[in-house]
Amino acid sequence: MAQEESSMEFSCITLTTDYGNSDAFASVLNAQLKYVFPQLTIAEVSHNIRKYDIRQAAYVLRSSFRFFPPGSLHLLDVSSSRFTASDHLFFVFEGHYFVVPDNGVASLITLGVPSIFYRMPEGGSVSGSSFKMLTEVLPCLAGLRDASDVQKGLGKPSSDVFMHLVPTPFVRDHILQAQVVHIDSYENLITNVDQALFKRFLDPGDAWQILLKKTYSDAETVRSLSNSVDEVEPGAVACYFGFDNLLHLGIRCGKAASLLGMKVDDALFIEKWSR
Repeated sequence: MAQEESSMEFSCITLTTDYGNSDAFASVLNAQLKYVFPQLTIAEVSHNIRKYDIRQAAYVLRSSFRFFPPGSLHLLDVSSSRFTASDHLFFVFEGHYFVVPDNGVASLITLGVPSIFYRMPEGGSVSGSSFKMLTEVLPCLAGLRDASDVQKGLGKPSSDVFMHLVPTPFVRDHILQAQVVHIDSYENLITNVDQALFKRFLDPGDAWQILLKKTYSDAETVRSLSNSVDEVEPGAVACYFGFDNLLHLGIRCGKAASLLGMKVDDALFIEKWSR
């Protein structure tokens, strides 16, 4: 449950955007944040999110925000192609504060966990500007030095918030069906299976294997966990849990997504049987 009444001050600020590094957007926002919050550290999670890719943005922020101190303020600015002029929302999740566009990305960060959302007021110093994070969100944040100012500055919670369906693994008989939710810059595959689900699925003594839509090597069947991709021989497929607590598939010294013919949203299946 969101802790909107907390009196905790913001401990730092993070930025996750699709601004890139070839224009001045990121540096201008960073500079203005320094004026508003001169005492806070500003950490740039990434400005290289693919344009309009809110699913990549949600994964990158969700997988990293817990590494920052509780009370951190996470600013995400990635518009989807369907909601290019969306308002921004303020919400609290697991003791952290978030400001994101109202385009469904919030539900992809929380994975559907109920939260209390506040809509950032419209209006700012530059009328009609498309850089809303600078012209509308930042002036509003200037009055929110800690969470006790939320209700005073943002008013009542909003119930009219856009939500995305969150892809969820499911079990049918002896098969766990999962999805690829992200492909990183090394072309490792990240699935939506966490360690807790994996352990619940397997009974003591079960054998298992991962079924993919394309066979990379006739001799290569993934039937065991590694601690990292570096534990297998070059060219071999490794299955391991990453820092994000999700099941990863990688090929040492290779590009798993290309070699396995996998892309985001593709299904994979974990089959189990009794020995």
